[in-house]
Amino acid sequence: MITRINSVPPPVEEAGSDCLLWRHRENDYKAWFSSKNTWNQIRRQGDTVEWSKLIWFSHTVPRDSFIAWLAIRNRLSTGDHTQIWGEHQSCRLCGEPNESRDHLFFVCPYSYTIWTELTSSLLPRPNPDWGITVTMLLSPRRSNTDSCLLRLSFQAVIHSVWRERNSRKHTGVYRTAQQLTRFIDKTIRNRSSLRYKSAEKCSALMIRWMGRNE
Repeated sequence: MITRINSVPPPVEEAGSDCLLWRHRENDYKAWFSSKNTWNQIRRQGDTVEWSKLIWFSHTVPRDSFIAWLAIRNRLSTGDHTQIWGEHQSCRLCGEPNESRDHLFFVCPYSYTIWTELTSSLLPRPNPDWGITVTMLLSPRRSNTDSCLLRLSFQAVIHSVWRERNSRKHTGVYRTAQQLTRFIDKTIRNRSSLRYKSAEKCSALMIRWMGRNE
């Protein structure tokens, strides 16, 4: 340690004052702090997955994207998971005895009705299969406007259906598929009406969503 200390040249007046620099990347130091760059340096990063495009994007609603992230990783406490805790859960929406992520989204007639009502004009031939739905939503063969609205719809339906399922389980309060569809439709209208960096893009989202069933 003494040898290491002695190897460091002593400070001299000509060198100027010491200054604090924050490390942003390898061999990149700046005078200002970045929580994003600091987090990226200390965390363990995995490979980027293709489905991340469905979860993280500029127009997303945080609460919706979080539940959609849990769903796409199959981490929701559905019946097939709670069975290992000794708790059996059937589908609160349609009565199916074996509740699972793939059943809720969108084999369940309740959630499939909502999904098709909202997206049938944006997503030709909606499929109830989870894997096929995710693959279709990731397809580049549609406009950026339609892709954004489909991702918003995907997340909003997952969050709202999951919330409805929990409401029925814990409070006994029910909403029909038509009521939930109207609620989600209003949510997406409100989201697409917000002003982002590009007013033109915002207008395109609103116009496309409002006119999708014409």
